[in-house]
Amino acid sequence: NNSGSAYIIAQTVTDAAGGEITTIDRDSRFNLILRVADYGAYNNFIPADQISARINSSAFTFTGNAEVGQLYEETDANGAGYYSYVLLFRDVIYNGGGNSVPINLSYLNSTMAMQQLSVTLGQCVDEDPDTPNLMIRASSYGNEAVVAGTPFTLTLTLYATGGQENLNDVVISLTLPDGITMTSGSLSSYLGTMAPKSTRDVSFSLTPSAGFTGGVANITVNSVGTGADTNKAVTGMSTTISVPVSQPDRFELGQLELSDSITLGDSASVTLNFVNKGRDALSNLEATLSGDNLGADTTVQYIGNLNAGSSNSVDFDMTPIQEGTCNGTITLTYEDANGTLKTVSKDFSFSVQPAMDYGNSGDMDSNIDDMQPQQTGLPLWAYLAIGAAVIVVVVVIVVVVRKKKKAAALAKLEEGN
Repeated sequence: NNSGSAYIIAQTVTDAAGGEITTIDRDSRFNLILRVADYGAYNNFIPADQISARINSSAFTFTGNAEVGQLYEETDANGAGYYSYVLLFRDVIYNGGGNSVPINLSYLNSTMAMQQLSVTLGQCVDEDPDTPNLMIRASSYGNEAVVAGTPFTLTLTLYATGGQENLNDVVISLTLPDGITMTSGSLSSYLGTMAPKSTRDVSFSLTPSAGFTGGVANITVNSVGTGADTNKAVTGMSTTISVPVSQPDRFELGQLELSDSITLGDSASVTLNFVNKGRDALSNLEATLSGDNLGADTTVQYIGNLNAGSSNSVDFDMTPIQEGTCNGTITLTYEDANGTLKTVSKDFSFSVQPAMDYGNSGDMDSNIDDMQPQQTGLPLWAYLAIGAAVIVVVVVIVVVVRKKKKAAALAKLEEGN
């Protein structure tokens, strides 16, 4: 059983005093008691006073909603939980024309889709059993929820009840609500001849408009036929098929805002933007940060609801404790308009560079020396040596010249004497 299904597990027909009865004649009154297993109500915590059940058949007259009682929590053989409760339809009138009782099961103040149950009452006796009647035994619109703007196929199973003659010229037709149109084909389908207790499947291709916001499309099904021998006109029971229609989920993630690189010991902030482009609000939006070496104190943030056409963002602060590449993911979970839990995520990465080390002054001095411009030509000591040599030569020349002058002067003096 899936998480949203409900089905009938027991049925009883009684009179007003509570005694079980075996025959239901036309125009007689009776109580219909059904025990239901409801997985959807259990999973969505729907209380008994929020469960509504109505009979949807012209063969039976019942005004109002069934009484709901004896609600218990149960567990099936697979370990799945469900609610077990009793539906009491009190003082139902049998009008004749069939013995199948279609029931619309809905949930008040909830986004859960209405479900259709059906029970066959073998106790019903029709006064005119010769000509079969027509009724919808089953309906289907696919295994997935119908999305606005997307075509879907409505499949119906038409049933001819018991009788002693065939039905000729059987036609089944639809009456569509506003916002639902035919994708292709016609609103009616000619089925020809049907034998008593036979079924015929017929399909209609339909499309809800892109702007359909009604939540549920109520489609009315009608059928007619004629008795092959008696030529009696037969108008089948009018049945309403409720199809839940949801808007497409257009929750989109924007760009990440994040630095490509940081220095070890510094903090980084990652921001993820998102927008709800759909027509329905999203609820219970939550963001989760995951990854290695992110050093984030906060990894989960509850954001709440996001209305249609609204945008928002989520921020996470990180302080990595190791060098290298950091890889992370931001995951957003939320519930759509149908209560379905959905998940989207965005990956990111950045690098952590080593911190600068200013503790070794010797290395700094050597680095400064390395930054000095290189000298060209002779070194300074060479220039000093050359200068000293020049001075020595000059001094020697001066001494020699003075000695020669002094010698010449002495020679002249001696000649004079």
